[in-house]
Amino acid sequence: MRIWAVSDVHADYKENMEWCEALSENAYQEDTLILAGDISDDQAILRSTFELMVRKFEHVFFVPGNHDLWVRRKERGVLDSLGKLEVIKDLCRELGVHTEPARIGGVWIAPIYSWYHASFDREPDLRGAPAVEKVMVDFHACRWPPSIPTSHDTSIAEYFDNLNEPALSNLAENLEMEEEENGTRSPLITFSHFLPLQALLPEKRMLFQPNLAKAVGSDYIQRRIEELRPIAHIFGHTHFAWDTVVDGVRYVQWPLAYPQERQRRHDGGKGFKPLVIYDTAQKKLSPHQHTYWANFYQENRRDPSNIEPAPWVKARLGDLAWK
Repeated sequence: MRIWAVSDVHADYKENMEWCEALSENAYQEDTLILAGDISDDQAILRSTFELMVRKFEHVFFVPGNHDLWVRRKERGVLDSLGKLEVIKDLCRELGVHTEPARIGGVWIAPIYSWYHASFDREPDLRGAPAVEKVMVDFHACRWPPSIPTSHDTSIAEYFDNLNEPALSNLAENLEMEEEENGTRSPLITFSHFLPLQALLPEKRMLFQPNLAKAVGSDYIQRRIEELRPIAHIFGHTHFAWDTVVDGVRYVQWPLAYPQERQRRHDGGKGFKPLVIYDTAQKKLSPHQHTYWANFYQENRRDPSNIEPAPWVKARLGDLAWK
């Protein structure tokens, strides 16, 4: 069995749904797929995508992203984004999509529910950059009930982290017992939609939307990773392919992304497939992939204190935008 991963499928786009449909009906029948969030806010498209993947893979794991929880139309049983989450979880149960930790082929796979918070960003801001609330649809497409005090920076992130209980605490206990009894433990792969570390995002001066850092990650995810000690963590959300190791954990983002983003990749993104993360026959992680930003930061020191916009950012947005 092989464990594959992909994020940000965005099946709302015709080209992306065609990509899902074109995946082999035979090549993955004994394999597992990790879907690291952002398929669609349309329930019909979400169902169709799940049905395709469940047919093509033996096991499918999923954790919702921000797009999945948008509430932009009247939907049965949905009053807010938390109601949308429950509808999605019900759909996953119906179709056999895993949304809680499970041991498959000797490997634990664990979804981590999460949401971003602005205090995740600890790096200096670029002068004149637009507020993230003005450039992200989430801030008007997601709806939160009065029970969540959204005026508090970490309130939504904390709520989502609490959804991981008791599943992740039970998993940590199981892994500890395995280690005590056998002197070793089963490999663990965790995944979330959002980022666990700011170092998995380019510096602000490199980004067309520098304040994106305030809406991409959560400290709660990293705390879970430190507790669980996975061999790899899969994430999504930013659409930057990434493959690096930090403190012994391999961090991978492998996004399908938007069609126009794929066209900017080598060979126009042709032949893109989910990425093999682990092979149970070989009992090891797959080889590292060359990804632009991970390799860039292997060769160049990250320097958040440098707040001079990169040339391509100035060229696109204009020098006046930064004065």
